[in-house]
Amino acid sequence: MATAADARNVRTTLTDVPTQVLTDQLEFLDAWLPDPPARVLDAGCGRGELAAALAERGHAVTAVDADPDAVAAARGAGVPAVLADIADFAGGPFDVVVFSLSLHHVGRLDETVARAAGLLAPGGVLVLDEFGWDAADRATATWFSDVRTLLDAAGVLSPGAGREPAPDALERWRHHHRDDDPMHSAADMLRAIAGPFRVVAEARVPYLHRYLGGWLGARPGAAEAFAALRAIEAMRVDQGELRPVGLRVVATHRGDAA
Repeated sequence: MATAADARNVRTTLTDVPTQVLTDQLEFLDAWLPDPPARVLDAGCGRGELAAALAERGHAVTAVDADPDAVAAARGAGVPAVLADIADFAGGPFDVVVFSLSLHHVGRLDETVARAAGLLAPGGVLVLDEFGWDAADRATATWFSDVRTLLDAAGVLSPGAGREPAPDALERWRHHHRDDDPMHSAADMLRAIAGPFRVVAEARVPYLHRYLGGWLGARPGAAEAFAALRAIEAMRVDQGELRPVGLRVVATHRGDAA
């Protein structure tokens, strides 16, 4: 379980994840998490930055991930992460189960969602802060591809993050997320959630700034670049020129009283 002391250790040892991306996550989660101390399961915790930040806010956080490298990194940074597949995880009960950019990667989607329902205490909530690649159209994929190329040319992206301009950006986008690095679509995640859960809030939100921001690192000007990306994307989404590919969902167990 991650504590406030773990959070302070992570803040001083992990420097390659942009603070602005974590801030974006917390702005959403803070609006839906119960007052601390809540029992929170960070399902798919990665390197542990979010778990540490939630612990710093006073929550009792259990961090779980199926990737041994991610768990090792989290533990090395002071977060006592558990190596496990959420579909098989035994623990709880939890007041909140959080999937932050992790559900789209799980191998057994329906089993994972069903297990999440089983891990919740009565009255608990499932919170998703996710990425729905299937929502992108040609203009959205092209904007992402072109901005990525420009940022790489400016030397502000992590090594290997940049790519050449794509003649057909939408096809490359779909091929990558469907075939090269297969991810569950927003439609599939919502379908899985609809079984054991009742959705109480659902929103499609700008996300490309976070996608790109994950490659900015702690370089000079990264915070300013992220803020500009965020503002531009939000404006273009509001104008209907880009589609929001972020998916945020809050749901309660169907077994709970309405």
